Formats: sequence, C-alpha cells, structure tokens
Amino acid sequence: MKILMLNALTEQSGSGVRFWGIAKELARQGHSLCFLERSITKNGRRRNAGIRYRSSLDTGVQWLDILRATWLNLCHGLRFRPQWVFVLKPMPNTCLPALLLKWIFKDKIVLDIDDLDFDYYLDGPRRQLVRFFFRFFPSHFDLITTHNRYLQNFIVDELGISPEKIYFLPQGVETEKFLQARLDQRYQEKWGIKPDDEVIVYSASLGITSDFQHVLPMLKGFVGKRENVKILVIGDGSRKPYFVNRVEAYGLQESIIFTGYLDHADMPMVLKLAKVGINYMAPTRANQSRASIKVREYLAAGLNVVCNPVGDAETFKDYVTLCTRIEDFPGAIGKALEENNTENAKEARKFVERNFSWPHLVEDFLSHLRNS
Repeated sequence: MKILMLNALTEQSGSGVRFWGIAKELARQGHSLCFLERSITKNGRRRNAGIRYRSSLDTGVQWLDILRATWLNLCHGLRFRPQWVFVLKPMPNTCLPALLLKWIFKDKIVLDIDDLDFDYYLDGPRRQLVRFFFRFFPSHFDLITTHNRYLQNFIVDELGISPEKIYFLPQGVETEKFLQARLDQRYQEKWGIKPDDEVIVYSASLGITSDFQHVLPMLKGFVGKRENVKILVIGDGSRKPYFVNRVEAYGLQESIIFTGYLDHADMPMVLKLAKVGINYMAPTRANQSRASIKVREYLAAGLNVVCNPVGDAETFKDYVTLCTRIEDFPGAIGKALEENNTENAKEARKFVERNFSWPHLVEDFLSHLRNS
C-alpha cells in the first residue's frame, strides 16, 4: 500500500514519537510511505530506510507554521498520490490536506486521536479553536484510531463517532531496541555520573502539558535525604528555563540534571544508566486520556517503575509501584532503589513485548485496514 502520514506536531512531541514508531513498522513490513511533519531543524531529523521524509520548519510562530505545513502537506500528497492517508491529531495542517486528497483521489483517510489537546489550554480563544477542530474534523474520516479507553469513550460520547468507526491501536514500543541496548559511557561522562551513583530517570515534556511543577518539590525533598542520587530529567519545552532556575535556587543542580531533548533512538542506551524510572501525571481529564510511552519504555529497559494510577497506568499494576498521592513517591522510590527485582523486571519485559510491541500492533492494524 501507498500510505501518506501527516504529523500535526514536531518530532520532539510524544505524539510524534508514537506516529514515527508506527511509520517505521509500516515501512519495515514493505509498504510505500511518505511521512510529513513540522520540524525544529531546517532539514528535519528523521532518517529511515523505506520512508520518504519531508518537513516544514517550525519557527515558533504557530499560525504561520500551521499554514505553511497545510500547504506543503497538500502539495506532497498530490505528488505522492497515496491509497491511504493517516493523520495525527484533528488539526488543520493534517486534516484539511487529508480531506482534499480524499475528494481528489478517493483515498481512505484515518485519524489518530491520542490526546485531548484543548484541555491543556486555559479558557480563551486558543482553547475554543482547538476544541472546535476536535469536534469538526473526526466525523469526516473513514476510521478513527485511539489508544486509551477513557479517550475512546470521549470520542463516542462527546464527538458522536460510531464505535464501529473506532479502532483501538495501543501505544507501542520498539521493544527489540531496549533488549539490545548497551551502556554507553559517553553519557556517564557527559552528566558526571559515577559508578556508585543511584540514578533515577524522569522523562516527560517540559512544555504546557508538563506536570513537573508537582514533581520538583517532591524530588527536592527526596534528594535532600539521600547521598549519591542523580536524577536525569529528560525532555524539553517552553517551561524548562523556569524549572532549571528553581533547581538552581534549591542548590541541587549537581543532583537534578536536565539533559534537554534527546533523540528518541538514544533512549534505550540512556535508560541503561538508571535503576528507577518515575512517571507522574496529575489526575486531570487530559491526563486520563493519555497512554504513557514512558512507563512502557522504563519496563522494556528493565527499570523499577514508580508511577501514579492516571491514564492507562493500571494496565501495568502487576509490574510497577502505584502511588495515588505524590507524597508517597519518595518512600516508593527509595524502596525501588534498594530492591533487586530481577524476576519482576523479566516478567515486565515479557508483558510489554507480548502486548505493546509495534510489529504485532501494526500487523493487526493493517489487517483491519485491508478489511475496511
């Protein structure tokens, strides 16, 4: 099949990681693929055999970036002439080109809704506009994919989409990369990590969707009571400078290290440095609609995981430590650092590989597309 994939966001977003993972597996299974997105760098960052990749530069002027991406997505789509158009998020730079291509070529079009994006904005014109897109575009698509039961119910109840038009496509992981990963000493040297350090990793966006403002006070108290602790904060976003300033004000810059954005392909090697992975999402409607890729990756990397029961975290209740209150995190993290949980880690890896490996998920998805 010839498949055009349109990412509404940039390669740094968690949603973009999900979409790119699907794209790589589709290409690996022999399909002709064209992948388009906004990018933070001039020539884009994606490279993969079998994928024709194009990007439009993300300048930070959102309305201009969306307008340019809409036009470029349509032009590339007209040249590529796909059989299927698969788009990420109900936004104009993905949905308008998809609808026009459907009208011109009679393409089948699929929309992936992976988040309630409008719920991250305060009340105002921007929130209302994004909410309008969520309500207007989905009904025009042949198929809707999603990866969270709470979100699936929202799509049916609030958007009026028939359950028959929805395909549940879970959040996947490239499990083989985590199984094959080896420790890279360059990262130890880069961040000043010593052999006897206890390394914890927190990986998440530091932009408008970030919950790090809840996590940071907890980490401050935890670090103050333990020696040899290094916490790697992996991610970037508009609020990162504020968080960096707070850590410096606490005098904890030697213990809480901001790595910035890391290429997702490097994550398996970076996670080899750590023993514990933490994931916290505030119990909001937007977060309840998410399916954390980080919990999956932590488990695939063999880490002890501490998280709260938001989103789909309870799916992993047999393999993680669930803390309802963030005040319970320090004790759970301390215990996780001291535990030798080899058998549980092996079972967790098997569980993730069995249920969330992209090859299995994409194969089932393709079967559904062929029968649609």
